[in-house]
Amino acid sequence: MKIRKVIFIAHIILGVIIACFLYDWANPNYEKRFKQNSEEFAENRNQFEKLIKNINSKYLSAEEKLNLTELSKKVTEEYQEELDEIGIESVEISYDEELNCAEKMTFKFNVKSGYNIRKLNYVQIIYSPCNKQTEKNFHQNSGHIDVNGEGNNWLILSDTDFI
Repeated sequence: MKIRKVIFIAHIILGVIIACFLYDWANPNYEKRFKQNSEEFAENRNQFEKLIKNINSKYLSAEEKLNLTELSKKVTEEYQEELDEIGIESVEISYDEELNCAEKMTFKFNVKSGYNIRKLNYVQIIYSPCNKQTEKNFHQNSGHIDVNGEGNNWLILSDTDFI
């Protein structure tokens, strides 16, 4: 008799847990998640700024043309410990001629943990000088891609599409 009660209670608890997961899946509340990402970025902002400064001074101060794909791999390997601390998998460095300022380099930090990555599917923290989307409180939603400006040349790009 006691085993039946325990099994019954276990089924009820399992049902409640499944119901919570289904509710969360059906109602993702993206705005709340974007706000949480902004808060998490604010906590780690100094580390991101330090990485940009170190990469710029060590690799980008030279006038020579660099292979940015190789540089991105090298930077990711060299700074992997620091990147792991802030939930970053890799760094992509690109040159953007269209930027209307002296700094033409863009740094994309690909998130692997934190930043609601499980719900948002794909998240990048981007440093892009002179990009109007980096203005504080800027928000743009185009389909499943959301851009949230964090101020001072930073933005968070989220792709909520499952594909």
